[in-house]
Amino acid sequence: MDSSASSTNSLKSLLAEHLPKDVPFTFYHISTPPSKSPALFSAPPQSKPERTYCESHFLTVSITPTSTDSQTELKNGGQMLILAIEVLIYSTKKLTTVFVSKADSTGCISALKLPRGQAGSPLKAVTGAFVEWLVHERQRVGKRLVVSLFARAQDQYLFPGSVENAEKHVLDDRGLIRWWCRVLDPVVKSYAPEAEKKSFEQKLAESAGTNDYAASSKEARKQQDKTTAKGYLIVPGFDIHETMRHTPSASQQQHRWTPSHPLLQLAPNPAAPPRCLIPHFPDDPKSRFLDELDEELPDHGSGAMSEPGGTPSRSNGMWKSVKSLEQFWDMMTYRQECSSGRCVGFIWVVITPPQPSIPEDDEEQEGESQSQSQSQSQNDSQNTLSSPKKPSNPRRRISTRSGPIPPRLPRIKSAVSSLSNLSSSSSASNGRLKSRLPPESTPFYYWPATSRGNLLFSQKDYARALEVLLQQNFSTRTAAIRSSGAWVREVGVLAGVGADGWGWRVVGRKEGSSTANGATGGAVNILGVRKKRKVDGGADEGSKREEGEANVLGSGLVRKKAKVMEDGDTSGSGAGVNVLSAGLVRKKAKPA
Repeated sequence: MDSSASSTNSLKSLLAEHLPKDVPFTFYHISTPPSKSPALFSAPPQSKPERTYCESHFLTVSITPTSTDSQTELKNGGQMLILAIEVLIYSTKKLTTVFVSKADSTGCISALKLPRGQAGSPLKAVTGAFVEWLVHERQRVGKRLVVSLFARAQDQYLFPGSVENAEKHVLDDRGLIRWWCRVLDPVVKSYAPEAEKKSFEQKLAESAGTNDYAASSKEARKQQDKTTAKGYLIVPGFDIHETMRHTPSASQQQHRWTPSHPLLQLAPNPAAPPRCLIPHFPDDPKSRFLDELDEELPDHGSGAMSEPGGTPSRSNGMWKSVKSLEQFWDMMTYRQECSSGRCVGFIWVVITPPQPSIPEDDEEQEGESQSQSQSQSQNDSQNTLSSPKKPSNPRRRISTRSGPIPPRLPRIKSAVSSLSNLSSSSSASNGRLKSRLPPESTPFYYWPATSRGNLLFSQKDYARALEVLLQQNFSTRTAAIRSSGAWVREVGVLAGVGADGWGWRVVGRKEGSSTANGATGGAVNILGVRKKRKVDGGADEGSKREEGEANVLGSGLVRKKAKVMEDGDTSGSGAGVNVLSAGLVRKKAKPA
């Protein structure tokens, strides 16, 4: 089975479970192979940065409305992009980081005319399912994985001109933070909760009761054998209670979210200076603040410090103004992104695998291998010194300055401009591409075939595909259809498969939570009726009900329409009905 087909089927089944029933969607997924990248965490002085690999994933979703309004829509097939999300996966020997870089919508999902309760659910469902699928596919045995992103409200990220679309609903800062927490909450709940850390006094109190202590220790051992997950949220400038209001309420009761950060758990060296504990992501408010603080170092801009996240060589790596992580987050409150009425949410979901019974120390293994290689080289050198030298018989070099020209076979260039994972029909080209791809698994990353896009690009062509999207226009429905078709065609041509040779369709299977009549699973959801104030005499009549009969309103609770008499008097006033006086009743003039 082809790797792209298996990847598509696994993601397709997951998306179909979360999308509305009988609603078709078309997906386009491109990705890149893992390649060396700058380390996320800066190395301490006199140390080397971690060997880090990065790969990119870009997923777009499109719909086809049932009706078209112009010839332009008919010509382009009526296909409109509604969502795009970019995810970067960083991988080292001990940590996998799934960083959600960008996500944006066009507002064209209103063309599906879904019920009001399901209008925004497809965008949330696709985003959550895609991140959950990547997390599941990229887990490594015994290696921690973290999902990281920052929520900052913006009019448009990936679709130029979409802010001019009146049907696009742009969330504010607080709404966007809540939205992302709800998107990632199913990922947190799909794993076991972390065991609560107990103080020394609590452990002593539990040890007083032998049975309770034995039960709690047994439960703690069971918890260590499970993969756990926990969500973290920090909003600079917000206190603990105000921060927790943005997380799902049900998860707050289960302690699945906490108003703090997990940077000390994720950093390779927790005892290093603060600049070595904060990851350096692209286009991140934290990264911009890190770059400004690095200007305080005496060797800034020289040697290894010329690159972002470099290692200082003439200082201890400590900033002058910020001395700790707590002070760093306090200073983030006064940054431009987090001040002047704006707020930014930094979100993490840490997935911790069970601890192995025999912990592996990679550094010791590396040290042993290095010592073995050194000892082997020393032994080889001693053997060569003790043994007599054999006469060397060097190969005679052929002089090319004079004489006959030796024949040389031509070198066939097998490289192609893109690393597109083509269909199985072009087996010859697939063989060349697979020979140029990196291995599927190394000590530094895990890159299974089931987690790749249906088009595989090099970093250069991947950037070109995103640049084509940023040159389009999504201000109106007609412009969105034209731009969507142009992007699909350009990327297909860039991959060499054509506009119709890539992309896959998914039809949702999720039953709607509500219908137009308010039915949910055979039961009718009835709104509560707000009763009027009881009138004298109505309570006795309304209370006369026999068992098994229908609940009938009393005559005193029925509001009757007052009849207007010729002399201005009204009837029914004795029943307690509020009636307008004769002077307030406007009579219709009789024709002459």
